[in-house]
Amino acid sequence: MEMIRFCLKHIVQMLIFIVFVSTLTFFLVRIAPGDPAYLLLTANGVPVSEEALMSLRQELGLTESLGNQYVQWIANVFTWQWGTSYVSKEPVLEELLKRLPATIELATAGLLVMLSVTLILGISTAVYSSGWLDRFGRTLALLGSAIPSYWLGFLLIYLFSVRYGWLPSMGYGTWKHLVLPALTLGVGMGTVYARLLRSDMLEMMNHHFVKASKARGLSNSRIILFQLLRHAALPIVAMMGTSFAFMLGGSMIVESIFSWPGLGKYIMKAIQNRDYPVIQGYVVFASFLFVTIHFIVDLISVLVDPRLRVR
Repeated sequence: MEMIRFCLKHIVQMLIFIVFVSTLTFFLVRIAPGDPAYLLLTANGVPVSEEALMSLRQELGLTESLGNQYVQWIANVFTWQWGTSYVSKEPVLEELLKRLPATIELATAGLLVMLSVTLILGISTAVYSSGWLDRFGRTLALLGSAIPSYWLGFLLIYLFSVRYGWLPSMGYGTWKHLVLPALTLGVGMGTVYARLLRSDMLEMMNHHFVKASKARGLSNSRIILFQLLRHAALPIVAMMGTSFAFMLGGSMIVESIFSWPGLGKYIMKAIQNRDYPVIQGYVVFASFLFVTIHFIVDLISVLVDPRLRVR
């Protein structure tokens, strides 16, 4: 019964959040400078008349009052009728679903990179907390948190594509095309999370259960892998869920740099063209993915940690 109440509570919160984000996005894109009709008609550099502009605005539904446009939009949000793209003339939801697999592929690869960097760097710097490896790990974590993702992406392109020619700099198709964008997404966050994992493990090493395990004769590797990591699993799961949601909805810069045919690159073009249905649909879609992933993470956390169930 408690689990059912927990799920219902989160579902209601998800619906409220999606309505709020949909409303905010609708009004923000309307007050932003730029006329979609003008941008569409002048895309080829040909001057247009005022009559042509008014005719296209009527066709796009931009001449109706803002209230009527909002009521129509919010009514269509939960019926999955998100309109048609001004540019491609295709349904927005179909366009988003068509590009979602590429974004999921990139986000999954970035998550694996981040998880690998977090575990390897976090565990090694915690075990050797007073040596050169710890100093190297802390320096790497500082650099990872300070370097912007776009700068790291260009740096990787210069090193591995331009200078040595080992990997392609952009495109989509083989595993080689996935390496550089996945590293760009995962390395920075991985170094930051490795520092958090290190501090958590160092704090837990002074707990009584660790001393008791050492007294029973357990090896350090067994204590680290089966006890310390088990206690650190809950914050790691939360971090992984948040990061995966961020990678799904916020990889616009990385996809644009590497010409990755995902949601991020698609929404960047839509913003440039003031394609209102695509922008609004993308925000709702990304919000739905974000809250769904967080719901799954909260559910896993409750199942993993009995203290949360008692709470």
